[in-house]
Parts: sequence; structure tokens; C-alpha cells
Amino acid sequence: MQPCGFYSRKLSPTEVRYDIGDRELLAIILALKEWRHLLEGSNCPFSIITDHKNLIYLSEAKRLNPRQARWALFLTRFDFVISYRPGSKNIKADALSRQHEPLSAQASVPVPIVPEKKILASLSTQVDSPLWNLLLSKQPLAPPSKPPNKLFVPPEEVHTVLRLFHESKFAGHFGVEKTLTLIKRNLWWPRLANDVKEYVTTCFVCTRSKPSRLRPTGLLQPLPVPERPWSHLAMDFLVELTPSFGHTVIFVVVDRFSKMAHFIPLKSLPSSSELVQIFTKEIFRLHGVPNVLVSDRGSQFISKFWRGFCHQLGVKLSFSSAYHPQTNGLAERTNQTLKTYL
Repeated sequence: MQPCGFYSRKLSPTEVRYDIGDRELLAIILALKEWRHLLEGSNCPFSIITDHKNLIYLSEAKRLNPRQARWALFLTRFDFVISYRPGSKNIKADALSRQHEPLSAQASVPVPIVPEKKILASLSTQVDSPLWNLLLSKQPLAPPSKPPNKLFVPPEEVHTVLRLFHESKFAGHFGVEKTLTLIKRNLWWPRLANDVKEYVTTCFVCTRSKPSRLRPTGLLQPLPVPERPWSHLAMDFLVELTPSFGHTVIFVVVDRFSKMAHFIPLKSLPSSSELVQIFTKEIFRLHGVPNVLVSDRGSQFISKFWRGFCHQLGVKLSFSSAYHPQTNGLAERTNQTLKTYL
């Protein structure tokens, strides 16, 4: 048999005052709680070996104190047999229960088992083995594109060089440019700049310890709340839809005050002149001229024709930030709901 687990803990001040029998029984209770998932409900009884002989008569005891009664109730959930083994034969458990005694300061210095020369020889062999392998391969070490007066670093040694020039005590975790400059003084290998950048930017110590040099994030600038319906509109296109009666695009226009929306089906994305006609027929005719139009930076919305049309009507155009659709969140959320309906 082989041990599959060990468990120990320090007794609490209350447990220290238990008598020897209760302390021995406490050890069994704690072990059963620790490996309860393995022992409770087992198909065959398991053995508990103890060097405290009185525990083998636990099931026959007639008088139990309240604590022992609680433990006895807990033990009924397990199928086990307690057997006695003298402490002189219970060597493994007895050794683990002893407190470690460190060697005194006056103890003689132990003689190493392995001579120092053999240790150094094995280390030198490990260091020299990659070089020996390269020499014995009889292959050209450096590619023809190697710059003159530079030492070529083989692929298997690239990580070692990067670690020495970036993480060693003499390097000091420099940035990408300085680490690259140090390596390029005497060394070279293909993809040198890319490897240095990837290694430095993923260095755990640098990302955890170095302060950020970026400007702090500015305050949020929410869109103003409209004072009346259809004065501030958000619009967007819902594209690449399944054709329905020849329509594959929906022009979505949402009132930011009342959240009322118009869904205008189109056969394709309109040009700027077609967008003016659609807006005049479907929006201006019904709700009048708005004050502000919020949209993304689609080609129709940033065209000179559309800008000039809105300028003549006195409509202010507000564009969302690049790669930040949350600016026009109302239209994006309406598109999501419309997709669910479809």
C-alpha cells in the first residue's frame, strides 16, 4: 500500500485541554471530515489504525460526555473498523507527529555526497551542449543576410539572449527601443525587432511594476437631453439582411426624446442625394426639421452633399467616435431589438 494523502493541523487552545483519549478520537474525527468524500458510503469497511488501545472499545462505551456523544453520532455515518497497533510499530504516523528538531549551530559541516568537480562538470556540459550540437551539425550557422561585424544568434538561443538583455540584474527591464539598441550592438538574428517587442511588451514584471505613461481617461461627455420630441434624432443603417420583397437594408431613425422610431426599408445603401430624398419624405414631412442628427461616420453621413444640405437647414451634425459605436447607443440598441424581431 502507498499513502495517498496527509493531514495535520495545530490544536486550538480548547482542544489542548482535552484528555489523551479525546485528543486521539479528535484526530480520527478530523481525518474522516477531511476525506469524507472518499470514505462515506464506501462499499466495504475501511480500517483505522491507532496506537491508543482504548479507542477500540468506543462502540461499547455506555457513558459518553456531550462532546463524545456528538462525535459518536458522526461516526455512525461511516463503515470502519478500529484496530490497535503499538506505537513502536506505528512508525510512519509516529514520525510525522514529532516536532522537527533543527541541527544546532555547533554541528559539524556535512560533507557533500557528490564532489564539487562533478557538479561543475555537469553544469558546464549543459551550457556547452547547444554549442557542441551546432558545431557537430556542420551546417552554416548564419544566413547570408547577416550584417557584417555582428554575431548570429541561433533560434534556440534567442530566448536566452532576450532574457539576459532584459531581465538580468545588469539589464534592468529596459523598454523596447533601449533593449533593441543593446542587442543590436553586437548580435543579430532574423525578426530581431519583432522578437524584442513581443518579449518586452509581455514581460510580467514590466506590466505589473512600471507606471503607465498614457494620459488619464477623460470624463464622459453624454449627449444632451432633448427638450421636445423630434428635435434630436439618432440614425443608422441595418445592412446585410435576408432579402424581403427586394429589400436588404433598413434605415433606422430614432427620436432621442420619445424613443419613437421609423424603420424605412431600402433595396441597398443609398447615396447622399438619395438619403436627402428619403429623409425629406419620411422624416421632415412628418416631424419637421430637427436640431441635431447623431450618426456614425458612414460615407453617406460625412459626404459634402449631406453636410451642405443639413447646413442650409440649420441642422447640427454629431458623429460618433471612430470604433466607438456606444456614442450612438440608442440607434445601436434599436438595431439589436429590430434584429430580434426579424
